[in-house]
Amino acid sequence: MTFDERLQAIRANMAARGLDLVVAVHDGGHFIETPNPVTVLSGFKSLGPAVCLLGRDGDMRLVVVPAWDAARAKETCPDATVFAAPDLADALDRAVPKGARAIGMSGLSDAACGIARIVADRLPNAVAADDIVFDAAATKTDDEIVWARQATRIAELNYEHLLEIARPGLSEDELAVAMRMHSRSLGAEDNFLMLCAGPHNRAVAPSNGRRLAPGDIILAEITPSFCGQLAQICRTVVVGEAPSLLRQKYALVVEAMNAGIAAARPGARMRDVCAAINAVLEAQGYGEYCYPPHIRRRGHGLGFASSRPGDVALDNETLLAPGMVFMIHPNQYLPETGYLLCGEPVLMGETQAEPLTRRQAALAELR
Repeated sequence: MTFDERLQAIRANMAARGLDLVVAVHDGGHFIETPNPVTVLSGFKSLGPAVCLLGRDGDMRLVVVPAWDAARAKETCPDATVFAAPDLADALDRAVPKGARAIGMSGLSDAACGIARIVADRLPNAVAADDIVFDAAATKTDDEIVWARQATRIAELNYEHLLEIARPGLSEDELAVAMRMHSRSLGAEDNFLMLCAGPHNRAVAPSNGRRLAPGDIILAEITPSFCGQLAQICRTVVVGEAPSLLRQKYALVVEAMNAGIAAARPGARMRDVCAAINAVLEAQGYGEYCYPPHIRRRGHGLGFASSRPGDVALDNETLLAPGMVFMIHPNQYLPETGYLLCGEPVLMGETQAEPLTRRQAALAELR
């Protein structure tokens, strides 16, 4: 799929619903759980608040704050009319087409209150249109797939850097900062990193000042972005030699992950992937730990633009289709070992899911 083909699908859905205009809103706060409809419509990842207005006829207008980011917006979206100003309200007043009557809105519920109010006050009769925008982005464009592969490669190189520099006495914060800086040197725009360590972790968490010690289990959830596309890998590392029990339990988690990857086929539902992972663990007596409060999901969508196809969860009925990119991670608490991380990003192919990583998760040791 190309970007233009995606826009054509969005415009066709606008026509089917009788909408003259779709208005996408984003407050500039980028997070892996918050989709960005402005990026879906325009390809532009803003530094601050932004609004994209797409007409049924293909006319595109882009509101950018701060004003000095207009040059980058024009370079990214050469066919769009860019309205830039220090104040979002002023630029939006100038950007809204006078003849638009039936207006759909996307991203309003995720935007910060102050930004959402400015837009909602000016377009009080707009109706919800999140599905029109985000459903069209459930399948990645050809470029987004290339960027997902590159982001995955950065994640793997970042993990190799962890193995090179982690040692007893180094603090979690020092390790996390070094990894973020290294990922930037590899071309990542950002790295949404979760990293913690301990002899028996209850969950993965952001780094703190605690220093690594022999016997610690390091949990690393590495999520770089490249050209606005996210990828993620989940890895577990032991400081020292891994006990045989830990090796055994980690192998079980990898087995569960592979069962989930095997279940991810076109026409399957996302819930089937989660059920396949749970089945492996339940067969070994860990059924209690396959549900809240211990676990909520076994993966999630990837991408700042759209988080479709959503969570790898038992309540997700989404049908899988070629071109979807998402994360499969059994990340599991086991009473004998604590929380273990294991996960790969996958691309749905014509017949099965393809892991984007070059090396699958395996328990690593720092000796």
